[in-house]
Amino acid sequence: MAKKRGSGEGTVFQRTDGRWVGRLSLGVCEKTGKRIQKTVYGTTQAEVIDKLAILRQQKKQSGKAIASKDSIAGYMKRWLENDILLNRSAKTHQGYEFANRLYIEPFIGSVKLTNLNSDTLVEWQGKLARKDFTDHMRHRSIKVLRSALSRAVKLRLIPYNPCKGLEMPTVTPKEVIPLEPEQCHRLIEACQKHRLGDLIVLAAMTGLRRGELFALEWSAVNTTEGVLVVRRTLEELNKLKVKQPKTKASRRVVTLGAEAVAALNRRREKAIAEGFDPETVPVVFTDTRGGYLRGSNFARNVWYPIRKAASIPDTFVFHDLRHTQASLMVAAGIDLKIVQVRLGHRDFATTANVYSHLLQGVQAEAMLKVDDLLRRTAPKEEQPSEKAF
Repeated sequence: MAKKRGSGEGTVFQRTDGRWVGRLSLGVCEKTGKRIQKTVYGTTQAEVIDKLAILRQQKKQSGKAIASKDSIAGYMKRWLENDILLNRSAKTHQGYEFANRLYIEPFIGSVKLTNLNSDTLVEWQGKLARKDFTDHMRHRSIKVLRSALSRAVKLRLIPYNPCKGLEMPTVTPKEVIPLEPEQCHRLIEACQKHRLGDLIVLAAMTGLRRGELFALEWSAVNTTEGVLVVRRTLEELNKLKVKQPKTKASRRVVTLGAEAVAALNRRREKAIAEGFDPETVPVVFTDTRGGYLRGSNFARNVWYPIRKAASIPDTFVFHDLRHTQASLMVAAGIDLKIVQVRLGHRDFATTANVYSHLLQGVQAEAMLKVDDLLRRTAPKEEQPSEKAF
């Protein structure tokens, strides 16, 4: 039985479509007298509970003054604006700013940069732990602050980085549970009925990321030769932005199998029927007006209904389709180096760390084949002749 949530912790429940919802009361508006309520959404109960915790922290810290220029808060503001915003992607800046606003500034923002030491940081992490911030949140907070302070050392603002002495919380990575072949067949069948279902099929059969699929253009697709080129990705922050993939490895040529080719051919027919002829509307998967898709709308209107229709667990997120492609390749005996290139991983270690466990079954099968080979090629024992008697 689920533990009852305490007063002020918010309400969490699951909708009929499998999506989790959390609601939190933030008091009463002084001007209108109306109750202020915030709603958050997630694919799992734990995700929603984490989001509610962040809202409660924001409520507690609202109205606090920003510390002076020589403080952690002042330095972090300058670092985010002058280093991260100018030299890193907008998405990276957004993630760093989010971590600073929720995990760093409210707790140690008023501390002077030159006075920051290991004791203060250990106490800071203790506060986060006691306030039920998850290990993932604490890991993220240390990572961002450590990066910022490393820059401060290079600028000779501080003599050393006190974050290096902090023990990082152990974050257990999410277990990769890809779809079984039978589930893949159910999913492909459920995709046939939706105008954008072929995007899901293509994700499972190529391992492309969601942003790469959203930005895919017909000029990058050749169904006759059975290949597509990944050279763009769609970034969604406050607005949509098409840009080059982050790494050189992500810019790649992907070979298409029969299911992927069929999905693209079906999508072309649907696009023409909708009035989005590929000659005039270059984007493969568009919204109903011919524009780029938004992730939240796609999840709500396409992914969740199709996942439910295919009887796929709601814990299986869209990104897991990428893992499904990898698992299918490993099961087919494809070398992990090929998997790395196909998925666009920058280094082999990433692929090996995520998918090496999938090799256990393949290795067992390989050893059976080796044993069989040795048995078949073993020299036969000589039978004693009759003369020996």
